[in-house]
Amino acid sequence: MTVAAMKVACERWPLPDLGRRLERHDAVVCSSTLLGNGDDIERAREVLDPTERERFERYENREVARRFAIGRLRLREMLGAVLAVSPNAVPIRIGLHGKPALARAAQSNVRFSVAHCDDLLLVALARGADVGVDVERVHPIERWARVADRVFNPTDRAQLEREIEMTGDTETTFFRYWCRGEAELKAMGTGIVGLTAHRDGTRAPGLRVVELTQLPIPDELRGTNARYQAAVALCTAREGSASQSAVEARNVTPPRITPTNASTA
Repeated sequence: MTVAAMKVACERWPLPDLGRRLERHDAVVCSSTLLGNGDDIERAREVLDPTERERFERYENREVARRFAIGRLRLREMLGAVLAVSPNAVPIRIGLHGKPALARAAQSNVRFSVAHCDDLLLVALARGADVGVDVERVHPIERWARVADRVFNPTDRAQLEREIEMTGDTETTFFRYWCRGEAELKAMGTGIVGLTAHRDGTRAPGLRVVELTQLPIPDELRGTNARYQAAVALCTAREGSASQSAVEARNVTPPRITPTNASTA
């Protein structure tokens, strides 16, 4: 796997100078917790737009509802800090394959990507480039080789096995590769439906990815002793093969492959 140089800042939210940091970096990744009490949820409800509020009300699982509401609150706070508007004034829309985006992205030139695992939230922001971020908790994988055969291209698959043989750490190595692939798919805008083309070697021009080796864990989550892997990717070209891949992906049935499906935990 080749890693292109990319200047990335990784910080815990709240971050008072988020806008200035975004000007000095290719991407800024903010971490936060999705934990919250009743007051936090009520605050979140106040900033949700009607579509988000309706989605929140439909959730029957309170934990899922809480994570969605707090996640949208934190996302809106971050975007509001960059755009210099209040959180409830941030215009979020849902794009192709369910990826949220700014409704007036062309005016602000700001792109973002959201990922969460359990109660850990990551939000990646960039200017002038599509961005993707992924995070996974490191846990045992049943039949990891079988999953890898279906997900990774032959080069990455061979490299993955070599690294596992050298390190003896199957779970950490597997999720390093998984997060890189997911971040790339998010940056290209295809999501999991573009997995087949991605596995066959299709890459958008200008695609770059780095692993987040110094992930800032929120204080509220430090006591869990959970280990995470994460990666962020940037895609600076939206024409040519990148756009073609997105178009082709619309007609592809997404494979049912996730780390959770392969987990014994």
